[in-house]
Amino acid sequence: MLTKLSETATRKLDPRVKRSRKLLQQALIELMAEKNFRAISVRDIAARATLNRVTFYAHFPDKHALLEYTIRDMIQARLRSELPEGSSFSLENLATLLLTVCEFVSEMDRNCPRPHGQMEPLMEKQIKAELYEIVRSWLIDLPLDGSRHQATSEQAAMISSWGIYGAAVQWSQQKQPEPAADFVPRILPLILASLQTTAA
Repeated sequence: MLTKLSETATRKLDPRVKRSRKLLQQALIELMAEKNFRAISVRDIAARATLNRVTFYAHFPDKHALLEYTIRDMIQARLRSELPEGSSFSLENLATLLLTVCEFVSEMDRNCPRPHGQMEPLMEKQIKAELYEIVRSWLIDLPLDGSRHQATSEQAAMISSWGIYGAAVQWSQQKQPEPAADFVPRILPLILASLQTTAA
């Protein structure tokens, strides 16, 4: 008999599982372009995906879990296309990271009708988690100077991930935001400052 862990691993490799999840994700994205997240039901998502609700619940406990999974998947794909696995810390990569998040947040804002309500905290959580992983991977191998006042790579990654997300949201919520390509160079020194005690 398979253990719970090996069942999970098997399900991840099963093409039928991947196909069902993609259908559910696509259904959610389409529905969110039509109405706000609060108004969308599991029944709506399953019907749009041409699956039944039993299949939905075999993959996700509720629509919030599907939204989290979808946002994390989308932001991972976007960031990996701009910053391939193994990218190292540099000013150029940090600028690319900030620009990509600004564009992603702006697109989500344009494509999902307001009010965002329940969606915003879930989006924030997933984007910041992905940013944290990327920045931490950049910083973890950099040498420390031994100062007891120096931030750890985890602390610096946490602070900068919040800063990047906050800057992107602030920019996207302006009535007439300046082009992201103009905004990023002005904000970049502030983000860099949160990393300098570790990346110096």
